[in-house]
Amino acid sequence: MFSDYVLFLFATQPRRAKGIFNVLRGRRTVSTLFAGLTYGCLDQLDSWHGVPLEKFIATAAQLERAGDLVSPSPGYYQLTAQGATRQQTQRALRYQPVAMHVFQTTDVRRFAALSQLALQVVSEAAHRENRYYPVTTDPGVQAIVKAWFRRFHGPTLGQTIYEGLQAFLASLPDELAQIFVQSLTGYQFPGQTDAQLATTFKRSPVEMLVIRRDLTCRWIIWLGQHQTDPLWALLAPLVKASPVSSSAQRTFQDFLQAGDLEMISNRRHLKLSTVREHLLEVAILTPDFPFDRLLTKTVSQQLTTIFTHQPVLTSWQFAQVQAVMPQLDFFYFRLFQIMRCQHERG
Repeated sequence: MFSDYVLFLFATQPRRAKGIFNVLRGRRTVSTLFAGLTYGCLDQLDSWHGVPLEKFIATAAQLERAGDLVSPSPGYYQLTAQGATRQQTQRALRYQPVAMHVFQTTDVRRFAALSQLALQVVSEAAHRENRYYPVTTDPGVQAIVKAWFRRFHGPTLGQTIYEGLQAFLASLPDELAQIFVQSLTGYQFPGQTDAQLATTFKRSPVEMLVIRRDLTCRWIIWLGQHQTDPLWALLAPLVKASPVSSSAQRTFQDFLQAGDLEMISNRRHLKLSTVREHLLEVAILTPDFPFDRLLTKTVSQQLTTIFTHQPVLTSWQFAQVQAVMPQLDFFYFRLFQIMRCQHERG
């Protein structure tokens, strides 16, 4: 059930529901990325792109009415004792994805559409069939796959694709391999829908959706490790080296070379606040960020002292810092939070 997967996103400490939703939706603001980092769900960034906010909030409210969540303040929810027990129970019953982090660096949805059509085209061609209904009518997807097929078409393409799929399937548990195969469309075989797969494998349609997304991510990882596979040519343009935005990456490179934020601001014609946001983005998405180049030992020690008795960093307030260090900019407070969170998760 969808409500189970929503429940998995909450903890015994209050979490802002809209902050979690924005992570799932793929918003790339620093506040959203920070929420994902501190809530431990950054690996799911952009993985539930199609879920409306209204449905997510309504499901959280439903869990509150059921006694699994409680709202200590408007917009925030945390697990009740009942909810914590149910969460633990359902985690053991529901499929837990392992590769959703791929969404951070890859256009997974685009590759899913391209690969589905490519496999169908290869399958039909292997049986010399040229009259069939394509799995997608998207002209952009069709044009890319058509060009790909022209490039790789030959007497061994079908066998090469088959052997690659067999190798990938061999890396999966049997049930997942079966789900992957039965979701594909090929010669005289219409792929099964999530509802049909759910019936076959005795799981809910939502759980099947999660499984298929995770399988696509697993396949993307496998193809990245086997780049001689013809399907890598469809995937490669959709993959970027880092989850960090190109503009933030450029700012970070400038910082590593110059170190002076004002200089970077002037050279790039960016506001100083934008330069700082870029560096916060990099710090959130890069665990080995050089924090000590921005946070002096003195500042770190002072901030550590202020929050000595507050182990939950999401409860920290900048007002507490201003009372002791009135000249400190919010940027350094947030950077310190990110550093502590990265170290705790490291």
